[in-house]
Amino acid sequence: MIQLCVLVLEIILLFYIGFNVAYIFIYSIAGIFYKKTSFSEILVKKHNKFVILIPSYKHDSVILNSVGHNLRQNYPADKFDIIVIADSLQDATITNLRNQSVQVIEVAFEESTKAKSINAALTFLPDHVYDYCLVLDVDNIIEDDFLSKINARLQNDEMIIQGHRTAKNLDTPFAILDGLSEEINNHIFRKGHVVLGVTSALSGSGQAMKYQAYKDLMREIQSSVEDKELEFSLVKNRIKVQFENDALVYDEKVQNAAVFSSQRTRWVASQFFDFNSVLRSGIFHLLIHGNFDFFDKALQRVILPRILLIGLSFLSCLVIFLPFTQLGWYFISLFGMCSFAYIVAIPRSYYSMNTLKATFKLIQAFRLMVVAMSRSKSGAKTFIHTEHSSTLNNKK
Repeated sequence: MIQLCVLVLEIILLFYIGFNVAYIFIYSIAGIFYKKTSFSEILVKKHNKFVILIPSYKHDSVILNSVGHNLRQNYPADKFDIIVIADSLQDATITNLRNQSVQVIEVAFEESTKAKSINAALTFLPDHVYDYCLVLDVDNIIEDDFLSKINARLQNDEMIIQGHRTAKNLDTPFAILDGLSEEINNHIFRKGHVVLGVTSALSGSGQAMKYQAYKDLMREIQSSVEDKELEFSLVKNRIKVQFENDALVYDEKVQNAAVFSSQRTRWVASQFFDFNSVLRSGIFHLLIHGNFDFFDKALQRVILPRILLIGLSFLSCLVIFLPFTQLGWYFISLFGMCSFAYIVAIPRSYYSMNTLKATFKLIQAFRLMVVAMSRSKSGAKTFIHTEHSSTLNNKK
């Protein structure tokens, strides 16, 4: 009887981990075949006009630093506007921003969220002035050629394209792990997906979308997981997200365990919110409407976060030491496949002694992710404030 119970539990665990690993493995291998854009071969016939929205909840020093960098675009000055959505910024900061020819829209809410700030700004801004809307986080710094590259990719009036968000700082073990996780996601959920003709995942910032379409979709979104809700709105409307790996958005990575835990609480909440209804809806859209992009996005609600998956697949290997185990070597094979998929996805720039040292923090990161899951129930309902510094460090 005990042997039968152990076998049933093994089969259930094997199936769940196997599904996760197979999904990651397929898209990781596909990401190898992503083709780099040859911008010299693109004929640029028009310069689209961009509005760059930067919601800023406090973060006075950070917003001044990022805006100063983002104004330095190698793109016609009359073809882009930077608008800071100021929530609880100091008067001196607002004055300083306006002196830099940056438009400031002041907002105030009882409970602040990024979506509320964006919607307030979109309501204030006129229609038919901008072609595309680019959303950045307060700490994001776009490379000087970012708008030129994105504009080149939008010559055929594409709906939306995601830029390559990458680490701005790699100065602590947790920053390295955070940056590593971002790059693995870029390889699997962006490169791998577009290679197989599936919509790219959004990064939460650094995406440029047709202005009016973005404004229309955002009207229905108010929560703190606006990027995930926007993804579902896009796939429901059969809008594919493109990806440009060479258009870099530098994003500050977490400095320590406390910030890592706080940030992951929000991320885990965004991944698992309304899990059952989303998965049922995904199956419905696949079988009835043939919408594979929607189904794939729903499957991502089942996929474990990367640190949890590698940790769980490693721990599952320990079943080989149980007296009644029959499937131990299958778990070891899955751990090997998972590890290989991640290794393939890691950029060569991360192959260093600092990265090796950072891996010793993986056990702590795994524990923090488990804690984040236990706290994630309220994470999709409230704004989780993340601390940022104001400097651009370790630019790759």
